[in-house]
Amino acid sequence: MSVHTFLADLNREIRDPQVCVSVISKWVTITDTMLKKSAMVFVDQKGSKIEATLYEELEALNHITMNEGDWFDIRNFKVMHFSGLIRLTKNRYHIVMSNSTVVVQIQPKTCSNYYCFAKFLDIARGLAHPLYCIDLYGALVGIGELQPYHDEIYGEIQHKINFSLINLGLDEMKCVVYGDMAIKFYHLWNSTVSSVVLCVLSFWRIEREEGSFKNVTNIKGMSKIVIEPDIPEIRSFRMRIPPSPF
Repeated sequence: MSVHTFLADLNREIRDPQVCVSVISKWVTITDTMLKKSAMVFVDQKGSKIEATLYEELEALNHITMNEGDWFDIRNFKVMHFSGLIRLTKNRYHIVMSNSTVVVQIQPKTCSNYYCFAKFLDIARGLAHPLYCIDLYGALVGIGELQPYHDEIYGEIQHKINFSLINLGLDEMKCVVYGDMAIKFYHLWNSTVSSVVLCVLSFWRIEREEGSFKNVTNIKGMSKIVIEPDIPEIRSFRMRIPPSPF
């Protein structure tokens, strides 16, 4: 019988590790040699997370598509030290899957949203490290206009929207969404009819300026905005909103 290693215990000293994980986020990136690879965030049944990569052709070799929300048994992979500038998890390691990696889809082990929500005041006071991405939830307020700007990295015109989240204590979190996600957010916002719109931001980055908190912003391909998800935190928030007098 195979023994699975929990992600929190994973390290380079373990010989032939095997993990049981769910994909909670997946996006495609292009390498310097123009190869496509899938970047993912895995979570195990204890809620520990780790980033992973898999080249597109290797996913085809396994004859399996690793979709968000699905669970997999994975073995024959490399465990590398994480070296990115922005970290989506606090795990010091990174899973790299190769053509020898065996991926088998399995039945779900747990049912959870696996969010790890940061406190607004911790972020504002500098207690949340900007190296790590965060999850937030709250009510949308102060939605700005869809603004064009020149993206110096890609040399093209992109769009952005400034907005804020507030929590039940009326603490405000300033946010900026850029690129294609700004356009998607613009259409989502304009399609809502509720007087109070609640949302979740997942895998967002903290920006600081001159040592102080500036705002949180999305990372292209990685961050998400979910309007009114059916999770306990949003249901509880909705129940505590005072009824409108009108």
